[in-house]
Amino acid sequence: MKIEVMFHCGNSPKMERVIDLTIALSKKDIDAVKTHVREDFTWRIVGENHIVKLDQLSQTLITKPQILELTVENALSHGKGAMCEGVIIFDNGLTYVFCNVVQFVNTASDALIKEAHTYFIKA
Repeated sequence: MKIEVMFHCGNSPKMERVIDLTIALSKKDIDAVKTHVREDFTWRIVGENHIVKLDQLSQTLITKPQILELTVENALSHGKGAMCEGVIIFDNGLTYVFCNVVQFVNTASDALIKEAHTYFIKA
């Protein structure tokens, strides 16, 4: 998979964490996901009717199409929240813009992610 991440100062641990989580989800790398989230982590793809818990995540990711390219164009963090957005190109030829919004357990710089909401819009 080709991955491009926007240039940034590297001074925001939470911004780095939301980018790293997005990359891990894109690669379907559950071990990497687990380094960024709590055990009670939940993920929701906005528009789908279910919330995925961490123990269901591997099975859910298997059903998703492979990603050929991931470009993170923007990322922000403040307080207990962070987001990153960009473009994903799937192996079926479809291109989507995305926004991954996460909430941390607290405002500490090493806080783990407790939930993520991902928005996809066909480009």
